[in-house]
Amino acid sequence: MRADELDLTRIYKFSTLHNPNDPQERVVTVPTAALGMLRHELIETLGIERTKGFLLRHGWHCGVNDAQKVLEMDWDSKKELLFVGPKMHTLHGYLEEVDVLVAEADFSNGRMHHEAIWKNSYEAEEHLKRFGPSDQPVCHTLVGYASGYLSTILGKKVIAKEIKCKAMGYEHCHAVCRTVEEWNGEIDDELKYYKADNIIGELDETFKKLKIERDNLSKAYEVQQKLMEEVLKENDLSSITNALHQITKIPVFIEDVNFNPIAVAGCPEQDAPFSSESFKKWIHKKKKHFKDLKTLKQALFLEISPTHKRLMTPIYLDRKIVGYCSFLYQETAPQEVDKLIIQHGALACSLYLLNERTRFNTEQRIKGNFLDDILSKQISFEEMTKRAYYIGFQLNDPYFMIAIDTLLQKPSVKEELEFNDDLINDISIFMKNRGLNALLGQKSGKVIVLLSECLLLKNKMNKENFCKALIDYCSSKYPQYLFKVGISSSTHSIEEASQLYEECLSALKVANRHQRIVFFDSLGIEGIMFQMKNISPIQKFIRKKLGKLIEEDKSRDMEFTKTLYYYLSNGCNVHKTARAMNFSISGLRYRLQKINEILQMDINLPSVSYQMYLSLRLLIYWGELDIDLDLTFAEKELVEDD
Repeated sequence: MRADELDLTRIYKFSTLHNPNDPQERVVTVPTAALGMLRHELIETLGIERTKGFLLRHGWHCGVNDAQKVLEMDWDSKKELLFVGPKMHTLHGYLEEVDVLVAEADFSNGRMHHEAIWKNSYEAEEHLKRFGPSDQPVCHTLVGYASGYLSTILGKKVIAKEIKCKAMGYEHCHAVCRTVEEWNGEIDDELKYYKADNIIGELDETFKKLKIERDNLSKAYEVQQKLMEEVLKENDLSSITNALHQITKIPVFIEDVNFNPIAVAGCPEQDAPFSSESFKKWIHKKKKHFKDLKTLKQALFLEISPTHKRLMTPIYLDRKIVGYCSFLYQETAPQEVDKLIIQHGALACSLYLLNERTRFNTEQRIKGNFLDDILSKQISFEEMTKRAYYIGFQLNDPYFMIAIDTLLQKPSVKEELEFNDDLINDISIFMKNRGLNALLGQKSGKVIVLLSECLLLKNKMNKENFCKALIDYCSSKYPQYLFKVGISSSTHSIEEASQLYEECLSALKVANRHQRIVFFDSLGIEGIMFQMKNISPIQKFIRKKLGKLIEEDKSRDMEFTKTLYYYLSNGCNVHKTARAMNFSISGLRYRLQKINEILQMDINLPSVSYQMYLSLRLLIYWGELDIDLDLTFAEKELVEDD
């Protein structure tokens, strides 16, 4: 018999009369809509993955059953069995038509290559009706049937794979069938679906997992409650690390952005710096991990050495990473609950730091407002004394004021204000660490500080050393900026603070990249002139005296103008000026002669030289001339040597 002569009545009976002696099995017809609904219920109940396995195995058993029956029948050749399978597909109503593309089999050696086009698959049509288009093949029953049927007739496991499916948008479905070995590992991921699920075993496993999750959630809830209690009590970071260690029994580190320990629990105090240093060295070698830590969003597990492992998570403040919370492990690895707990710990640290920042900012705002009121002279001395007492500012004269600014302009007003806020906070820490009482604020884009000089003397510091230490501190905190500082004179009356403010601003105007710290007392008459509201007459006078020299000198990189300044600074002494400039005397005389010719005056006359020198100094202070004032100190030393 040939495959095209086969019909279901040769295998199954369709009569409703029951005859227990009839060797033929009874066939039950089921509408495709009902099978589609069954598919829908299975997916909703078991999920797509389990449903796929269920349908594949169902199809496999159907294919095996049909193959066993056709093997008992007489065929013209064994190859006809390769066409009987597709015929059975259509007779059962799974497909309307099958085009066999390849039907090759070596029954003796157990080899198989079978390909077919499946037209109008009921599974694809039902899936489209109920779920819409799919990105994966969906004819699982048909694939299982082909696999079971061909495996039975070959005597070796054959796996069918649907490489095109109507549910994916193709015109027809396309299946390829080969033995497991001939697939060369291409279908290894599919083999798991042909294994029967042990639902009871999986339920037991699920129950165990749920119990673990319940215990983990209970532990995490206990940690969260304890941490919130510490935060509400306004305890410090050490209390947070102790609470974490108390519940987890795991060593806890809280470190800053540079991985310096701030608070530690569960680790001997003397071992904490060593652990942090070893981690820093490892980070330096693993630069990729260092970049990851700078942008870390969640917990990250790092294995530094066999006995040093870390679970780290960032601590955020104002959307920036300000530190890290870490669990340390020696032999063991972190559990899933550890990741949840450490994130709770980092959140508690963020809340603590936010509270501290809010308290600190409020205190600084109050002090800043107080400083503004002092400068604007809006309060009496009595009121000043009361407010100073309430905020803890000691009125110990003499007083002086500092103005701080950067040589590089900030891109916008908003960024300038934000930068100054951060700078004020850091300077406050600098003052606090040195036991100095100061009022800080910002005015006209500058950071201003009012403090007592007697407190410096108690700390065995003078103005100059203190200001140098301050600018070095600011530069270390913000290396991308170049800072300059103007320092006022001292006064015994705090009611003269507004005058101190004007003085430090005048000194700040003079500061430049050559001389970044300027004292008002060192400015002399120039300092007084800087406080004038209208400097237009002075500028007009300078242009009249020096305008022609400066204009002609622009093409020479201001060489004549600089020479004139250094000559006047050295008391109009040719030899001292030549030594200070490292210049030949003949060359210097030539320049001085040219300068006299351009200016049409004798620069050696005291009345002329003084006017020229003062004008040049003002141009330097205004930033219109770039001359290194530090050379002046070298010139003074030369004068003293002579």
